[in-house]
Amino acid sequence: SHQSSAEKLYRPVSCISFALNYFFGELNVFGYHLVNIFIHLIASIFLFLFIYHLLNFTHLSSRYKENSYFIALLATVLWAINPIQTQAVTYIVQRMASLAGMFYIMSMYFYLRARTAQAGSKNISLHFLSFITFLLAFGSKENAVLLPFSIILLEIFILNCKPLKKIKEYPKTSIIVFLIIILTGIFYILINDINIYERFFDGYKNRPFTVWERLMTQPRVLILYISLILYPVSTRLNISHDIDVSTSLFTPVSTIISILALAALIVFAVKKRNRYPLLCFSTCFLFLNHAIESSFFNLELIYEHRNYIPSMFFFLPIVAGLYMGLDYYKNRKRMRYVIILSVVLILVGLGHSTFIRNFTWKNEKSLWIDAVDKSPKLSRPHHNLGKYYHDHGYFEEALSEYSIALKFKQTNRNDEFFASFYNIGKLFADINENKKAEVYYKKAIKIEPSFPAAYNNLATLYDKEGDIDLANKYLIKSFKLEPFHPVTNQNLGLLFLKMNKPEKAIFHLNRSNIYDDSTGVSLSYMGIANKKLGRYGKAVIYFKKAIQKNPNNIIAILQLAEIYQIKGHREMADQQINDALALMLKDNRLFTKSLDSLKNEDLKNLNPSLQNLMPIIKKSMKYMTEELNKWE
Repeated sequence: SHQSSAEKLYRPVSCISFALNYFFGELNVFGYHLVNIFIHLIASIFLFLFIYHLLNFTHLSSRYKENSYFIALLATVLWAINPIQTQAVTYIVQRMASLAGMFYIMSMYFYLRARTAQAGSKNISLHFLSFITFLLAFGSKENAVLLPFSIILLEIFILNCKPLKKIKEYPKTSIIVFLIIILTGIFYILINDINIYERFFDGYKNRPFTVWERLMTQPRVLILYISLILYPVSTRLNISHDIDVSTSLFTPVSTIISILALAALIVFAVKKRNRYPLLCFSTCFLFLNHAIESSFFNLELIYEHRNYIPSMFFFLPIVAGLYMGLDYYKNRKRMRYVIILSVVLILVGLGHSTFIRNFTWKNEKSLWIDAVDKSPKLSRPHHNLGKYYHDHGYFEEALSEYSIALKFKQTNRNDEFFASFYNIGKLFADINENKKAEVYYKKAIKIEPSFPAAYNNLATLYDKEGDIDLANKYLIKSFKLEPFHPVTNQNLGLLFLKMNKPEKAIFHLNRSNIYDDSTGVSLSYMGIANKKLGRYGKAVIYFKKAIQKNPNNIIAILQLAEIYQIKGHREMADQQINDALALMLKDNRLFTKSLDSLKNEDLKNLNPSLQNLMPIIKKSMKYMTEELNKWE
């Protein structure tokens, strides 16, 4: 159910950070972007500290200590300003990737400090900090579970440690660490009620590729990632890459070439780890940290933000090699100047490309126009651009993009078209072409029978047409699919009020998150339901809260006036009527809307009784007429 899914422990650290952003700034995006940039800055600082410590306090110091500061700084800057990181930093929701990356590198740094520190309380504290930041990384995004394996890589490739020997030396400690990691994973699976088979394999039923096809495609994706890191011009970056699925080892032929190339790189890294420790470590780190999102797991094929952690040490061997080149040409100043100038130009180029890429992320329109331009034969970019046009009232452009989306291929889900059918239905409903809207809603339901919003919107159409029974039928279907959906429950509450069943209305309105309702509509409905049941005190509270949310809610003001009239509070009733009349005089549209609502026969069970209100309305009108005559 919706309730049980809402109670799952989904990436709690990331979600808490979003909750804090909302608490302090609600939906103002500036605060979210500021936090994302701060996270990226902290991650960069700890990446620098890790590399600097690695080059100074391990056996690498004899080779790199003299230039360790500049190697660490340049390798970090090349990673931090690389345009491929834009998606993890600028895209607000991908804070999950960058926050996991920040805690990930912090954990590795604390572990390295612990390994190179003398035994004692400081050593224990650093190990503890490493473990805590590992948990925070895992709580930000699940792929941080690979961190212990990254530490094993560090031990084997850089610290020249033999893990099996260490386990034999410290068996109790090793068993405790192993059990803690295993129990953490089991706790996470149990608290989220995860069905391993369903999560990772059964979901392939709804993918346009099989698990085997995904496995064969990912080597090509990894090669693309590497090329994007090395040559990240903004024209190559895309939120929605169009990549053909590999259907066999030779279709396309780049599949087998990519597999062999990656295999050769991994074999080289393992065999040459003693001779080229930095190169081999960074290579294996890259592939290891793509092991979850680029393997058999039931995920979409390609996203740039997945490179945030894997690319952290990508530039370390490149920069180390660069300094070896500078040392080699120490007596040839021109060559040194050429190398330095090249590095400066690369930094300027990366910075400029990142700057340009952020313009693409300026808003939804620019982002999806860019995606449509780069992947014109994908369904999703056209659909999302259509959604932007739809939300901003450009109905013709929206319908055009939705229609194009239905013609092109789906790369993520087999049922993606249902969203386009559903949104076309919404579009026709928005322009009051209800019959067309009904057709498209039913097409959406045919593809995705478990989509509650389509049933809910169909019910709204039937309610407009006065077919309460059919509206009730579809709302009940929506309710069964998602019992705590606020809109469905609000609509059921309204429907039961129209049917003069206030108790049932209250049951559903209590499930509609009435206090999070920015318009105050559900609060008004709760007031009406309690008024019908004779609970006037509660009704007054709800109507007052509804008016606080929307001071132009004339019907709620008139409802209050009626209650005061019934309870004999004449002066308070007069004041509410005066407030309502003042609003009507101030805005003709409010007057017309309120009058139409009061005259609407379908809403007779929701409106105040004009029989009760007419005496005080006449009295207020007479008073206002007399006051106007005085002015004349």
